[in-house]
Amino acid sequence: MTWLFFASAGFVLYAYLLFPLWLHLRARNLPELEAEEPVKWPTVSIVIAAHNEAANLPAKFKSLEELDYPPENIQWVVVSDGSSDDTVAVVEAAFVGHDSRVLLHYDTPKGKCGALNAGVERATGEMILFMDARQPVSSNAARTLIPFLMDPAIGAATGELILSEDSSLEAANFGLYWRYEKWIRDNESKLFSTTGVTGALYAIRRADFVPNPEGTLLDDFDTPVGLLKSGKRTVFVPGAYAFDAASDDIKQEFRRKVRNLGGNWQSYMRHPWLFNPLVNPVWLQFLSHKFARLLVPWALILAFVAAALGDGWLLTTAFWVQVVFYGLAVCSYLDLPIARHKALNLPKVFVQMNAAAFMATLKYFGSSKAISWR
Repeated sequence: MTWLFFASAGFVLYAYLLFPLWLHLRARNLPELEAEEPVKWPTVSIVIAAHNEAANLPAKFKSLEELDYPPENIQWVVVSDGSSDDTVAVVEAAFVGHDSRVLLHYDTPKGKCGALNAGVERATGEMILFMDARQPVSSNAARTLIPFLMDPAIGAATGELILSEDSSLEAANFGLYWRYEKWIRDNESKLFSTTGVTGALYAIRRADFVPNPEGTLLDDFDTPVGLLKSGKRTVFVPGAYAFDAASDDIKQEFRRKVRNLGGNWQSYMRHPWLFNPLVNPVWLQFLSHKFARLLVPWALILAFVAAALGDGWLLTTAFWVQVVFYGLAVCSYLDLPIARHKALNLPKVFVQMNAAAFMATLKYFGSSKAISWR
């Protein structure tokens, strides 16, 4: 049992600590990515899929009005995907008198990727700037991302999600985890390419867009992966921002994680070439960052079982360390006073994330219909 425990625990340590550190050591002396402003700014179509976003769209449109990109070169395309609130009325009010703004509405939802496909069909810009309806963006968002697409080797440029964190432990720790993820993406981008984008803000060339099948859960993974297969990089560009609030609703955040991780399984099944080191230029990075995260819950179970069934002081100590760790997670979940501290709340965040990966695997392989993009 000793070897099983160390193999399982070592895998978890590699996925969350050793691989990110190795990645950072390789990338730390590489220069920051830079791009020169084009002599002539290309035309850009902002494409947004919206489902019942009436409350969020006014702030979103205000941020689009403030973009410091040549206004005559910008088109807005908003696709209302089965909205049953005032989304259409809000969009119509903002679009009246503007020939460069297009509204599409479907009573029967197509799903996010179906809506984005429809939006791109109506787009006239040389560049497509995908955004989510909820998050306002920084005024420099388009002007910062688009120059990177002047390089033919770069297929996508993704911005940075900035999370405001209130006083809740949930929001603070989710914000901490997101900063950890951005650090990894930044290092991946410097080395060659990241395998995902920030769904709330990323740009590609119109000519490079390949529609994702309706029912695709993660356009922010499948789109850059399609570009990667053709040899084009996806770069992470700090300084172009989408703004959101870190969630303090543990149930809502859990459902979001299950959806995203289930979407990863869907993408992996559709793109088996990702597992081929002769085809995937970021094969080790993909296995260590993306795929390993879905296997960690199973490694955690094996580590716990091996420690519980094994003999000797080493495995006994390992067993009780795990019991204390998971006990703190339970105390934090129940909001007991003993765990009302940011550091002691981290076990809950870790357990929640891996419980979501476990549940996503069961849902996807048990019934993929149980996972929807909303």
